[in-house]
Amino acid sequence: MKIKYILFTSYSAASVAAFSEEENSQLASINQKSSGEVKTALDNLNKSVDTQISNNPDRKPLILELKKSWRDMIDKKCQLETFDSKGTDAETTEVSNCLVRYYQEEMKYFDAMLP
Repeated sequence: MKIKYILFTSYSAASVAAFSEEENSQLASINQKSSGEVKTALDNLNKSVDTQISNNPDRKPLILELKKSWRDMIDKKCQLETFDSKGTDAETTEVSNCLVRYYQEEMKYFDAMLP
């Protein structure tokens, strides 16, 4: 009986370790995808801002100041909106989704600016 218990415990530990490794791999893949989406959204936003600066060179300081204000606001909003996921497996994805959503919103604003 004792041997069965030891074998069962060893088998269970090995199963958990394999599952955890697979789960960690999936989580890393999801986080990598989320980070890629943030980078894409930020690149698109920066293109929109650059276009507005090109169209309105006399307003460049104001546009850059507004861009910084948006960034500060987005950072604070995402900190608040993802507070409950802090320290969890979902934290990176939740923060990334928040950033993407608000970067896209900011991009729409800059795209709608009149030249």
